[in-house]
Amino acid sequence: MPVERASKRKSNGELSWKSKIIRQFVNGWIESDNVDGTEAPAKVEVKPSYNYPNFVKSGEEKPAATVTDPGLDKRTVRRIEDVIAYFYGEDRISLKLSFEQAGLLLETHYDEAGQVFRYTVNEHEICRAVGPQQEAHTKARDELVRILGYYCYSVRRLKEFHTRRNVFRKMTEGGKQKFKDHKIEEGNIGFRMLQKQGWSGGSLGSSEEGILEPIGVQKKNNKVGLGAESSEPQKIPLEAFMLAIKQYAAGNALYDLVFSPQFTVHQVQKLRDLASSLKLFPQMIGKKKQLVISKKLSLREIKEGVLKGHSDLSAKYAVIPPINQSFK
Repeated sequence: MPVERASKRKSNGELSWKSKIIRQFVNGWIESDNVDGTEAPAKVEVKPSYNYPNFVKSGEEKPAATVTDPGLDKRTVRRIEDVIAYFYGEDRISLKLSFEQAGLLLETHYDEAGQVFRYTVNEHEICRAVGPQQEAHTKARDELVRILGYYCYSVRRLKEFHTRRNVFRKMTEGGKQKFKDHKIEEGNIGFRMLQKQGWSGGSLGSSEEGILEPIGVQKKNNKVGLGAESSEPQKIPLEAFMLAIKQYAAGNALYDLVFSPQFTVHQVQKLRDLASSLKLFPQMIGKKKQLVISKKLSLREIKEGVLKGHSDLSAKYAVIPPINQSFK
């Protein structure tokens, strides 16, 4: 029976230590962030080079060449007015995503006999171009981009991610393991030996100013002496990161979580699976394939957040109003 109690105490001690590390890591990890736009917007200086006519900064004089009316009838304009054009990278546009999120079906058609390439929205033609298929496709695509810039809002991604949290696998300075030492029990052989030498159970020393609790010793698996500082930072349990992801998913922060390449492939997969199950958006970014976890936001949510001055969204995206405001 005494052996069982000792084993139980050890198990609880280990669990307490692990829980303490997790609490220490997670406590204060996720900062609450306003999503209603009441926070002061961050000042982000961005100097993009806009190659498309629709990228004209609001408030600037628009050159005559960039405001040519595509000449769509009002019915067609009403059909596409909810589209938000999504640009990423070097002036690349995702037409599919732009129309899908507006609940519209964008299709392409090419008539080889007449060499006519057409874009249709819900089976209604929106623009066309004539010529060999590849050439006509390029012309029609450019015309569609011009149409979107003239009549619709655009969301442009300025960078792949924006974060306030760079996540590392190893514990930081000051995150050393703490011990909660336990008082020696009366049945302990050392306790009985000290009693025989006159110890009454108080602090050691002639004035009873010494320590009362035993010295905590960290488990060692190396050949360095007791008390030597380990040069290798202590690793944080993976459960701490999983708990942080859960708190991130439950909170309203809109920055991205960026994980360092220190995580193993197996660990990354577990974190990705958890993020997906929480309806977050995990992706591998960069040459080092870092895990980046983001909130799933629609183009409309991004647009509204940037227009309200949300600092995290404004740091990652820019919103360009349509050139023609008469239909808005």
